[in-house]
Amino acid sequence: MAVDFKTFIEIAPLIAVHGDRAGFPVLLRGRHGVGKSQVVYQTAALLGLPVIERRASQMTEGDLVGLPSTDGDVTSFNPPDWFAQACRNPVALFLDEVDRATIEVRQGIFELTDSRKLNGHTLHPRTVIFAAVNGGDHGAQYQVGEMDPAELDRWTVFDVEPTIEDWLAWGKDNVCMGWFGTSLTRTEAIWSIWTISSLTRCIRPVVLGIG
Repeated sequence: MAVDFKTFIEIAPLIAVHGDRAGFPVLLRGRHGVGKSQVVYQTAALLGLPVIERRASQMTEGDLVGLPSTDGDVTSFNPPDWFAQACRNPVALFLDEVDRATIEVRQGIFELTDSRKLNGHTLHPRTVIFAAVNGGDHGAQYQVGEMDPAELDRWTVFDVEPTIEDWLAWGKDNVCMGWFGTSLTRTEAIWSIWTISSLTRCIRPVVLGIG
């Protein structure tokens, strides 16, 4: 059963953080363009954590585990800068499009969610892990790799679906419309927000019968 964003924001912090330590990794599943990434940033802000975002679909194995160096006859791996930061400081580590990643990258993420470490480098005790995918009920619509039960078992999975109220709440805080909430009907406001929900710049959308 899908949850709305308001419910997610209320529940996710309780799962991602246990006392003064990180809790369980949190995975959002849902259609593209509905605001999964945005709600991760909102949740991280509630937790007081900066976000480190990486798109798993664009990673190679080296981007995740780092590059090797040698000291005599001993080889060690140097973590990439973003992972080193997540090990040194508490952050919200956000891995997007995990189900579009190569199998090698997904195996690395598997270790990260299972034991909170990669190649001997351990995440900061208060670093929390989020991820977003398009799979689940909508997976057949996308060119994504299905996550097997063992992978999914390492996450607390939320199937998210925004409600009209989610859209209206987002629009009032993010849409630059001088006339929002005054002359528009509720239906017209919803269409306005839906039209520009994927845009990052402030524009006045074309709304049915408006403009």
